[in-house]
Amino acid sequence: MRPLVTMPPGFLWIKGIADGVIMSGMGLLLAAVIRSWLFVKLDYWQRMVNYTALGIMYLVVWCLLSHLFTLLIAGNDLREELQGLLPLTAFISLLVYLIQLLIIHDRLKRSDEERDDQCDIDELSLPVEAGQRSSADNVNENSEGTLERVAVKSGQKIHVILVPDIVYIQSDGDYVQIVTGQSRYLKEETMKYFEASLPRNRFVRVHRSYIVNVEKILRIELYEKQNQMLTLNNGDQIRASVAGYRELRTILNL
Repeated sequence: MRPLVTMPPGFLWIKGIADGVIMSGMGLLLAAVIRSWLFVKLDYWQRMVNYTALGIMYLVVWCLLSHLFTLLIAGNDLREELQGLLPLTAFISLLVYLIQLLIIHDRLKRSDEERDDQCDIDELSLPVEAGQRSSADNVNENSEGTLERVAVKSGQKIHVILVPDIVYIQSDGDYVQIVTGQSRYLKEETMKYFEASLPRNRFVRVHRSYIVNVEKILRIELYEKQNQMLTLNNGDQIRASVAGYRELRTILNL
């Protein structure tokens, strides 16, 4: 800011330190909000809307706190000059927000993936109980499943979804999101229900949070260590866990 203003260098240093404190506090608050509201688990468009709203609030709060702090130090003598710095302060706060957002989102996503991987390892280490059927036995004994269609109520409408049209099902708290092509439907049901009710020769729980229609898979690629990335025919990508990929290999006879 030094070439843009006639303020003493000492005052600019104080303002810079104050902005750094504000940046740190806003970053901690931002991380807490994203973590507590589970933004990482939302779909792409929901994340974009929430992150845009957070960005606007972040920018307004930063500019307001920074301006008030500098007014307290400089007084009214520099009011006009400080107001002229507001656009630059807003631009800097936007850049800082984007950097903090990328770092926080990446760390939370990696933490969530590591937690899922640990759950998969724990599942793989459990002993096989007597009478427990293998996935191949389940496929042979119940190749058709029990569900042919799923009814979802949305406001005053009821959507009837044919099971073959389902691309994948995603866990969403106490609900599940049923994805068909580019459409999403929210239904109050559990993943365990769909895992047990859908045709087991067609639907595989490739991850703790995802059940995928194998007929909608376009390709499977290696993704970090032993994990696989599934690309579906609607363009969405889903990470398969170790245990989930093992089930998928059984269904695909790989």
